[in-house]
Amino acid sequence: MTKILTFSISILLLTTFNSCAQATLKGNNNIGYTIEPGIKDKTDKNVIVSDGLIMASLDIKMFENDSVIWDTYAKGKSIDQCIIMASLDNDTINITGFLGLSAALGYQIVLTKDTCMVTCFAKSDAEIYKLKKTDALNFGVSVPCEVYRLTLAAQPKFKKGAIAEGMIELMSEDYYEVDNGKENKIKVQLTGYFKTNKLKRMGGR
Repeated sequence: MTKILTFSISILLLTTFNSCAQATLKGNNNIGYTIEPGIKDKTDKNVIVSDGLIMASLDIKMFENDSVIWDTYAKGKSIDQCIIMASLDNDTINITGFLGLSAALGYQIVLTKDTCMVTCFAKSDAEIYKLKKTDALNFGVSVPCEVYRLTLAAQPKFKKGAIAEGMIELMSEDYYEVDNGKENKIKVQLTGYFKTNKLKRMGGR
């Protein structure tokens, strides 16, 4: 069952990121990351591994037309169902954390030896999203960050079998969602913990 779910999620992510590839390249790609060994204690408390599937805690504040419509920070109760997936592509580690399947919200981290790129993304089974007001509607959107902070528990190792873990904090730029013909401006703030399985090459090698 877990293998089937993992395969389904992988197909979902490939579809999402292929449709958003051009937008992904617009992320902040000149900002590095920090190493804080003490963050491991927090990831240990906020990440659960079960049958190879990794679930982590995530806090979200969502703004619609500059008004808060969802805020787990204020409630003091994180969402503990953020699925974490990762892969290794030569000297690049790709980490994705997301909630939901057909309708998903999450983040993507592209990590290299001396820098990283972080984006926020949203996906739906209907064409309701666009990055700019003048864009055509699409099933998914990958959104650059206004600001982010990536903290790792250790210097990442770009080799098969390595594990990466840490915390991501971000504030996205504005993007747009059309609901019942009404266009809404959306912005997302999130804080998420992550830990990867032992890294495999893309394609499962």
